[in-house]
Amino acid sequence: MVKKIRPVSRVVKIEAEINKIFGEFFSQTKDLLGLDESWVPCVDISEKEDEVIVKAELPGVAQKDIAILLHSNRIEIKGIKKDRRPRTPVRYFRLEREFGTFRRIVFLPSAVVPEKSKALLENGILTVTLKKYRKKKEKEVVVKVQKSGK
Repeated sequence: MVKKIRPVSRVVKIEAEINKIFGEFFSQTKDLLGLDESWVPCVDISEKEDEVIVKAELPGVAQKDIAILLHSNRIEIKGIKKDRRPRTPVRYFRLEREFGTFRRIVFLPSAVVPEKSKALLENGILTVTLKKYRKKKEKEVVVKVQKSGK
């Protein structure tokens, strides 16, 4: 009896094995980094002379469901987008909107002063304005050199 070799089935098996290995690796990495949230909002970061502006798309998220944690060089935006679909039986043809918890950590282009930040949620866009940290200018003092008294 001659056994036919099916290269496609071998490729499928190899692909499944690779996906399994990478899946295990990335699930462990996600747990370590805290990235096991349901969805990740899109973020834009811009910079002016004295401030950094972070904008995040959070459509359908209530203000009370958002938490912003600031550090000198990064911002963490997290919260929950509640599923407000009707509970009556509905047959969806396409369902692309995402619900559940979200978390986004972004490193900022420069250090900021967390205490001087402002946040505004308007039309599903969260805008966080952060004051840049500026070192105080050092005062230049001239010290006169005296001759020795000898």
